[in-house]
Amino acid sequence: MTDPGLNQRLRQRSRRAGFMIGISMALTIAVCVAGFSVIYAALDDTVGDFISRDVADPVIPTQSPPPAEVAQENDGEEDGPEEAPEPTEEPEANPTDGPSEQAEEFTPDFQTSSEFSINLRSEPSRDGGDATIIITLPPETPLQFTGTDEPTTDPEDGDRWMLFRTEDGEEGWMREIDVNEYEP
Repeated sequence: MTDPGLNQRLRQRSRRAGFMIGISMALTIAVCVAGFSVIYAALDDTVGDFISRDVADPVIPTQSPPPAEVAQENDGEEDGPEEAPEPTEEPEANPTDGPSEQAEEFTPDFQTSSEFSINLRSEPSRDGGDATIIITLPPETPLQFTGTDEPTTDPEDGDRWMLFRTEDGEEGWMREIDVNEYEP
């Protein structure tokens, strides 16, 4: 014969042990999630220049019809047959009139790293986060150094920040460690 009081005490002890195992598992999962979040937040500034956060929509080029086929709005009035507007001629610049305001020719002397996409920034620092990113450049993008540089304040950023111009005319700062000499 078994003691009914003993069976009841063993069942209670078993329930308490199962409850404690459940609580300890929940706490372990919470600690793991919190630890991952802290590590991810700490690494975000470090890898932020290598990972593009903005995914641009693909641009699908379209052909526009020739100017003679472009329909013009009549506002409901009938003016007769539509005529294509006459092109206007731009005055030619006279080289003796003084310095022209032509854009400086793009001659690349550096390029972005061949391994990662790199952020072009509006200031020589990563402290501003995403707010300072002008554009994310793909690997091996040709760059023209403007001759302006600034020393870094963070040893992880290398020795200096350099001001570059892209082929599209964008100007921005990049770390010296993120660029290489231009190789055509």
